[in-house]
Formats: sequence, C-alpha cells, structure tokens
Amino acid sequence: MNIEIKSEVIYVLKNLYKDSLPKETGGILFGYYSDDLTLAYITDIYYNIEDSKKAYRSFIRGKKGFKQYSKKMWREKKYYLGEWHTHPNSLPYMSIQDKNQMFEIQKSKKMKCPEPILLIIGEKDGYILLSTQIFLDSNIISKQKFI
Repeated sequence: MNIEIKSEVIYVLKNLYKDSLPKETGGILFGYYSDDLTLAYITDIYYNIEDSKKAYRSFIRGKKGFKQYSKKMWREKKYYLGEWHTHPNSLPYMSIQDKNQMFEIQKSKKMKCPEPILLIIGEKDGYILLSTQIFLDSNIISKQKFI
C-alpha cells in the first residue's frame, strides 16, 4: 500500500511543525482509500485539539471535538486513517510507545481502522523530514521524504 498526501496538508503540517517548536504537537489523519485498496489518500488533518498535552519530548492527543469533526469527514466520504505528531529537532523515528499505540488502534473495533497510518514530522540537517508507517497485519511499511 502507498500513501499520497494532499499538498495543502503537507503545507499545514510543515507550518505546524515550525510553529510548535520546541514542543511536540499532533493530531488525526483523515482521507480515503483507493477502490483497489493500494493507495491511502490523506486529504485532511485534525489539529490544535484543545485538550491535547504538548511537551518537549511527548505529545498526548486530546479528544475534544473529534466526534463532530469525524462526522463532518464521514459526510464527505473521508475516514479516520491514523495519527500524526512531531519530533522537534530530531529524526522522525517511531518510538516503542508510538508503535504500541498504533497496534492498539489496529486492534480496536471502535476505531474501525485495521491498517492505521502513523505520520511523524521531524528534521535532519535543518530540513523537515516526514515519515509514514502503515500497519498492515503484523507488518510495518515505513517511508521517509523531505518536505
């Protein structure tokens, strides 16, 4: 499976990364899958969630407003695809905590997301770097690119 991210979403992610420094920030990914399920298309992100907790080396995503935003996305035939967050001034490598959270989402019947995506924004040598991880069964497909 591949991931395509709408250019406007990349623009917003890049700015959120810069604006949140030196703390982490994050949110939720929305979009849809291609008919043949070979492409996940990220079209929207939910961010600046009021009850989130931002710190220098951690981010706990809040839930306030998620239900309303999710309903809006469903009306537009866009669905929960996963999570995103930043790793300020460091590489966008997935932590053990990140991995465990995604496996929990994958198993959750409530989330209805058997192939969740984790998107992390970090940096290398002063350039913003985006990594994506797709959790397919027990496999994780990882990719990175500069944005």
